[in-house]
Amino acid sequence: MKSWWCPIALTTLLLLLETCEAIRANDPRPNILLLLVDDLGIGDLGCYGNDTIRTPNIDRLAREGVKLTQHIAAASMCTPSRAAFLTGRYPVRTGMASDNVDRTCSVFTTLGFSGGLPRNETTFAAILKKKGYKTGLIGKWHQGLNCKSRLDHCHHPLRYGFDFYYGMPHTLTPFCSPDPSRDTELTINDKLWLCVKLIVLAMVVLMAGKFCGWFYVSWAHIITLAMFIFLLEYAWFSSLTSAVYWDCVLMRGHEVTEQPMKAERAGFIMVQEARSFISNHRQHPFLLFFSFLHVHTPLPTTTQFLGVSKHGLYGDNVEEMDFMVGKVIDGRDLMPLLKGEVQNSEHEFLFHYCGAYLHAVRWHGKGSALVWKVHYVTPVFNPEGAIGCYETQYCACTGNEVTIHNPPLLFELSRDPSESTPLTQDTEPLYHLVISTVEEAVRRHRETLMPVPQQMSDCHTNFMWLQPCCGMFPFCLCDRQGGSAGGLFLFQYLVCKLLPSPTNHNDVD
Repeated sequence: MKSWWCPIALTTLLLLLETCEAIRANDPRPNILLLLVDDLGIGDLGCYGNDTIRTPNIDRLAREGVKLTQHIAAASMCTPSRAAFLTGRYPVRTGMASDNVDRTCSVFTTLGFSGGLPRNETTFAAILKKKGYKTGLIGKWHQGLNCKSRLDHCHHPLRYGFDFYYGMPHTLTPFCSPDPSRDTELTINDKLWLCVKLIVLAMVVLMAGKFCGWFYVSWAHIITLAMFIFLLEYAWFSSLTSAVYWDCVLMRGHEVTEQPMKAERAGFIMVQEARSFISNHRQHPFLLFFSFLHVHTPLPTTTQFLGVSKHGLYGDNVEEMDFMVGKVIDGRDLMPLLKGEVQNSEHEFLFHYCGAYLHAVRWHGKGSALVWKVHYVTPVFNPEGAIGCYETQYCACTGNEVTIHNPPLLFELSRDPSESTPLTQDTEPLYHLVISTVEEAVRRHRETLMPVPQQMSDCHTNFMWLQPCCGMFPFCLCDRQGGSAGGLFLFQYLVCKLLPSPTNHNDVD
């Protein structure tokens, strides 16, 4: 890890912590957002002199904030440098510095390793949590995971002061490269798991029939089924020798959500998680540590950013990372406005969407009392003459029930708040200036949008297999509060009590 980002972020954190201590009692505690980029070189950014890789969002942070030039990381490798970043202590003080001559031993090379950041170490997240902060970590961890079993999670981020975690507990490796066969393997895995469950169910039925005296079955048949299950599981396990199946995983809290992960899409999922975390905790002081998977090898990059830079895959990955930075910090600092230090928000444009469709844009220019609104699309109200969609209950966003305006409608809201009188080039001298300014804002806005799967396209479809089930379907009854094992007991009850009793047989094995 050659990142210089760690000390900058750590210094910023320490300054913010001092601000928290010194701030007046009646002032709000500042929110803290830390961005850590993996393996990023100081010469890769525009704000440090690179004029061939485009990093406008990070350049903006440097321009509007403080740029440090004399700080270095506590270590050159991922695991120890992150331990120092989290604790503010040299890795040698925490046992996170290796004395092995083999440099590959300077980091955790697998999730099957029992080491990790010592639990007695205090992280900045733990300090802020005691101060009443909501704390979150999104992205790479690489500080260990388990100690004695795959479920103890003794070195999980939630053990170190973080309230929320979504990300990769390990680190990107060449094994995590996109693999076109991965979907096929997942399908085979699901089919085999279904096969195993059916065979197990058959074994339970045979054993229940044997014990309840319904029919004769030899132990040899039952043992044969058990051996078949064992051989099937062993054969599948033996095929999963690559680290991609065991180290390239994503977790939400303590739950594994992807195994193996699809690394090329993971970054944008994490960006959405970060935006959701910020949105969900706006009412409380929060700490969000966003730990990028970028720009670590194997440099998984979405197709939208492939070939956009002058420096091959690495440059593409850097520019994609900068785009993600812009999405996480999207917006303006409203604190001066809230504290009365300024009279107007830094937001000039507000984009009005109907579903996924842009219908209108509002523009309040800096230093101006005029508020313009430009309509590109308006709904067809019903019934005719109404000012709403009363017959259909909901106004349409597209199709035959909307009107597309070309040229667009223009209103000035300080004089016409009800938008009753559209302005034209004959009645408004600034008409062309306003329209062209707003159209340019729309163009810039759309450049920041990325295509994403539409989650609401099949909103009327109801798949039974997507319904929650506490236990083995269809025996979905349980009492988690009471800790019952209802599924198994219900199955035994139905087998031995509800079904008719067959003629007893004398079993001879």
